[in-house]
Formats: sequence, structure tokens, C-alpha cells
Amino acid sequence: MAVPKAAVINDLSGLGKCSLTAAIPVLAAMGVQACPLPTAVLSNQTGFSSYDCVDLTGHLASFAAEWKKHGAHFDGICTGFLCSPGQVRLAQDFIDTFGGVHTPVLVDPVLGDNGKVYPVFDEAMCHAVKTLTARADVITPNLTEACILAGCDYPGAQAQTLEPIWEIARRLSETGPRTVVITGVHQGDYILNLGYQADSGQRLTVKTRRFGGGFSGTGDILAAVLCGGLVHGDPLGPTLLKAAALLEAAAAETCADGSDPNDGIAFEHHLHLLIEEE
Repeated sequence: MAVPKAAVINDLSGLGKCSLTAAIPVLAAMGVQACPLPTAVLSNQTGFSSYDCVDLTGHLASFAAEWKKHGAHFDGICTGFLCSPGQVRLAQDFIDTFGGVHTPVLVDPVLGDNGKVYPVFDEAMCHAVKTLTARADVITPNLTEACILAGCDYPGAQAQTLEPIWEIARRLSETGPRTVVITGVHQGDYILNLGYQADSGQRLTVKTRRFGGGFSGTGDILAAVLCGGLVHGDPLGPTLLKAAALLEAAAAETCADGSDPNDGIAFEHHLHLLIEEE
């Protein structure tokens, strides 16, 4: 049986387990070949005090053209960090070329966190990403990004009630994506991931215990697990539970080790949680 393939459009960071260095092993554990299309190569992820970056915008179209020339076919497409509105347009072109009815698209709309847009982005980038999420089957914004996309005020990560967040998810689903997963909602000692499915109106809430003040790459890992589930046609609920089990175990180990949060979480020891038992 052929191994299914997912095109993963994201950055490659040498330090700080995130983006492609998180997606590739996660998808491999789920029996999916990750085909990386790097948007940029960074010395380390941007949470560190400094970093060097090579923007690969000028190569994306020619890379995609080579893939098309070689007859590449993908069972899923996943996008993450994009450098500019120009890269968003290139991602849309990629979806036009390689997407289709049987090729689900997941967009992780990397725009901000903790109530603020990342300093490297502006209003034009936020608008561009909105046009990309409209093309997706599934989107995985954190709460800040969900508010940016929905054009509403940030309610704060420590949710007193989830109803306003469910309403944001519903509004986002009306823009195109049929499944909206809002990640990283804090509630006491837990972090919640909220999945809303527009076709049925189903709401799914998955909790993980909270360790430390936050780690690099957790959103990327969750998006990769959801991409793997999407490729296999798995239901959202069990896939979210898999992602939560992996993230909780890895965060617990990382917190116990006292590692720098910028280095990401120790997910390598827990990838077995993603492997289906025969």
C-alpha cells in the first residue's frame, strides 16, 4: 500500500522544535510522508532573543513547478508560517495546482499570540491570511489569531466562559472552513482546544493539563496531528484526543527537565501515542 503524502508549506527552524521539524516526524509516525515546501530557513525560531532568516519566496513557485513536472500528487495540504502576502498568494496558487475535492487543506494561520499580532506582520498580512483560511477545510488558529480573523476583540486567554469563543468559531466557519479548531484557551490548570464542525454544529472540547508558561511549537504539533488525521479521513474527536495526549506527555517531560521553553517540547519520546495499534 502506498504511503499517503501531505505537502507541508512552512518554515524550517534549526533550533526550537516547531514548524517543519515538528511536522515531519509527527506525520511520519502517523504513516504520512511529509513533503516540505519551506517558506524560510531560520537559524532558530523567532522566540529566541535573535535569529537569522533566509526568505525563500523567490523559490516557491519554481519548487512547485518541479513537483508538477514530476507528477506529484498529494493526499493533503497543510500551511503554516508564511512570510508575506506574496507568500500567501503563492500558497493559494499551490492549492489551485495540487488541491481538489479529494485533497483536504489545513491552514494554520500564523499571525500572533497573547492578544497581539506578531511584530513582523501588518494589516495587509492579516487580510491576506483571511483569504487563505477561506480556502481551507480546517483551520487551527490560536485564540489571538481567531480574533484577528473574525475581526473581534481579544477576550483574554483565561476564559471565564467558552460561549464567546464558540461564537467566534461559528463566525469563522461561515467564511469557508467547515472545521475550526481554536487552540490554546486557558481555563484554570488546563489548556483547551475547541473544535467546531459547521456541518453538524458539533462542539468538541479537549483538555490538557497546563505545564509551565508555554512552549514553542505546540500549535505546530497539534496542526500536524490534525493534518495526519485529515489525510486518513479520521474523525476530528479522536484525532484531537491523540494530539492532546502527545502534547500533555511531552510538556510534562519538558517541564520536569527544566528545559528552555524556546527549545520546544520533548515530543520524540511520545510519538508512539500517534501510532495505530494493529
